[in-house]
Amino acid sequence: MKMLTTGICVLVIATAFGCSDTSPTGRESASSTEDGSLPTMTVKKPVVEKPIAGEADKTFSLSVPFESVALTQGAEKTVLIGINRGEDFREEVAIDVSSLPAGVTLAAAIPSIKHGSMDATLKFKAASDAALGDFTVMVIGHTVSSSADFSKELKMTVAEK
Repeated sequence: MKMLTTGICVLVIATAFGCSDTSPTGRESASSTEDGSLPTMTVKKPVVEKPIAGEADKTFSLSVPFESVALTQGAEKTVLIGINRGEDFREEVAIDVSSLPAGVTLAAAIPSIKHGSMDATLKFKAASDAALGDFTVMVIGHTVSSSADFSKELKMTVAEK
């Protein structure tokens, strides 16, 4: 148990601090040593791009329920999808849903969040034979004029009636 804990600590420290050399391709590389010690692992650190000034003001994000949405076979469930608008974002956002479990459908036409509105209501309907279990559904917002997209995962549980 001590060796496992020590090994995990070494791995965490190596990951956190990285090493001094990187390969020409930017991928992880290992270099051998002449004294027979363990090779050194090199990890390329990600580059964080800062948004252009004012760019975030022209975008949006969606919010979904934090907890899993529970749906029973043969039943309907209404879910509120919120929008967080940048200061200069004034567009309508069409909401699309993908990766629905087998037998679960969106009960209405493609919903949208109009300019000035703060949310949209989605109504999910489960067939009497809908697939049972825990699922991850993607809620995607699209704008028409700016082609901006944003997606958010929605956890869904379908239970037996």
